[in-house]
Amino acid sequence: IRLVNAKPDPVVFLLWGSYAQKKAAFVDSSRHLVLKAAHPSPLSAYNGFLGCRHFSQTNAFLEKHGQTPIDWSLPDVV
Repeated sequence: IRLVNAKPDPVVFLLWGSYAQKKAAFVDSSRHLVLKAAHPSPLSAYNGFLGCRHFSQTNAFLEKHGQTPIDWSLPDVV
């Protein structure tokens, strides 16, 4: 986390679950975007992950900083 935090370009940190959220202390949130939500596991997805809009917020941040947005769609499997 510290190595990624040191990168000159802005980065998005998706911290899902309480264990991951503790890592926010190592991130310079004045340069990077830190998004926190419940873990997306079936046991806690309804406690804040579903509807958190992290994917659209990530892409908005990337575009704002001149970076290519992520295509989050899954390929169709036959």
